[in-house]
Amino acid sequence: MVSPTRPRRGPATRKIDIRVNALERQEEALIDCGVDPAHVIRAALRRAVKNWELGPDFIPPAEEQRTRITEWRARTSLAVDDATVTTLLRAHDPLNVMSKWTLIRGQLEPRVWAEIDAILSEIAAYAAVPHGDDEV
Repeated sequence: MVSPTRPRRGPATRKIDIRVNALERQEEALIDCGVDPAHVIRAALRRAVKNWELGPDFIPPAEEQRTRITEWRARTSLAVDDATVTTLLRAHDPLNVMSKWTLIRGQLEPRVWAEIDAILSEIAAYAAVPHGDDEV
């Protein structure tokens, strides 16, 4: 008789609610790009987290000025390695008073902003090339 195999479990994760927005310096390009800025930001967030893993080092949130246009904010929850979050908590928030997002945003936000810049460049490059839409 063959015993059933247990499914392999990956490392334990913890869900963290995150909220990201574009930078103030990106506002004009987002408005002018021809795509809803909220869609660009959500796409950038998806790209940024695709192969990202939370590191054990605390990085303070960047001082860069974020846009005040709250309609563009992307919100989601993200599963991150529980052991790494616990390490960050012990070292930087032993009383557990900070939001978990505050612990990880310094690692993640710059990736999102870089992806927004990349998407805006891709949109501009696509717009610069004729696509035959005007041909009859």
